[in-house]
Amino acid sequence: MNKYCIRYDRYGQPESVLHLQTLAQMALSTGLVRASMRYAPVNPSDLIPVTGAYRHRTRLPCVAGYEGVATVTDVSPGFERWSGQRILPLRGEGTWQTALDLDSRWLVAVPDDIDDTLAARGYINPLTALLMLRRWPVRDKRVVLTAASSSCAGLLAQWALRMGARSVSGVIRSPAHVERLTRLGVCPVMAQDLATLQLISHEADLVFDAVGGELATLMLQALSPNASLISYGLLSGQPVSYRRGQAKVVKFHLREALPQLDERAWQAAFNELWRLLPQTVLPPVRIIPWRQWRLALEAVREVGRAEKILLDFAQ
Repeated sequence: MNKYCIRYDRYGQPESVLHLQTLAQMALSTGLVRASMRYAPVNPSDLIPVTGAYRHRTRLPCVAGYEGVATVTDVSPGFERWSGQRILPLRGEGTWQTALDLDSRWLVAVPDDIDDTLAARGYINPLTALLMLRRWPVRDKRVVLTAASSSCAGLLAQWALRMGARSVSGVIRSPAHVERLTRLGVCPVMAQDLATLQLISHEADLVFDAVGGELATLMLQALSPNASLISYGLLSGQPVSYRRGQAKVVKFHLREALPQLDERAWQAAFNELWRLLPQTVLPPVRIIPWRQWRLALEAVREVGRAEKILLDFAQ
């Protein structure tokens, strides 16, 4: 029996190097389960490695995609309880394929009250936001977010307020996001408004920064020495320029945090996420059949963060 995958054998622009390939399915190995993919998102974090940005972490050829939702269709002896279960197919093969084999230790069961389109995007941004908020508690603190219109910042904002943050300010570059952030309880600040940017930075206890470069460096200069800037992304492509005596700068990467989670902590994190996500405002989804994956790449460029594009592997 064959399966289909969207993979890359060299680095470059996703539109140029990603291609559809048919692979023979081998016999299921001991300790693994086989799952049939239902939905997989198209995230920036799925596409950036294709360009070669993280080539030291990637072994070619590689199937694209890091998250999604699937149903277990076959199990090796001893794992019958997983048969027919909806799962998050994580920490294994790339998810942009019709079927994949997974290590049973890291399977995450999807509760019955979580629908497929929500479960499909329940890993990268949600777990990143949750682990950062656990590591840097926000209760009674003034929080500032850069790239505040992004999916991860949206989760950070909502959950920080729920966890008792004194205030949350969000730095944005387009006024198009002002109304949405305001509805979430976030104080929007234009990145071009340097006076307000310096004021909120001076008063901040925690900055969660996904941009780096000139913006983060400017904010760092205004931060109190007792504050912390958590750098979890570099959308600018440039690092933060740091000088001795300034506020603390700490880096966070989900990939580096995962080894610190044993199986019990891994499951506990998702149990918490299943409670949080249904009460969280998320962008609407647009579903595109997986065979039209090139159209999905175009859609991501068109809609930006306004919608979440999902590849549908049942079509």
